Amino acid sequence: MSKASQRNKKRKKAKEIIENISDNLSEYLIIHYSCESFFNLPQGNTPRITSIAVRYLRNAQSHSFSIHKIAELKGILPSQINQHYNQLEKEMLDEYFEFVKKHLDKNWIHINMRNINFGFEAINHRYKVLGGNPTQINDNLKIDLARLLIDIYGK
Repeated sequence: MSKASQRNKKRKKAKEIIENISDNLSEYLIIHYSCESFFNLPQGNTPRITSIAVRYLRNAQSHSFSIHKIAELKGILPSQINQHYNQLEKEMLDEYFEFVKKHLDKNWIHINMRNINFGFEAINHRYKVLGGNPTQINDNLKIDLARLLIDIYGK
């Protein structure tokens, strides 16, 4: 198969996926998260997760999981967050994974969340480091929007 026909095949498949998303909004969630800088990590630790946002495509309702939200609920001042970071991160991830358990039948749209450096595996790893047992999202239910756009429009 020529490169052009391979490219056309990938483009067609990506467009079909996007069309399916558009036709079945209630089956899809969009996820994004933030973490500490990858470059300023003491002793080579993995970056701490600071917040996660998940949005339902069908109705645009969002759920936010964040260190600062947990700290505020516990009465911890912003200036004291660093002293309680592991506890706050763990509680935030507890909330997030409870949400995940209730949505294992959904498709998860993301941008470049593909590996241990930045992605679902990074979130799972941080939770394990903090003593949690992550609920795994089936890889077949993860859709990388960045890759779809590259398949349609090219690099």
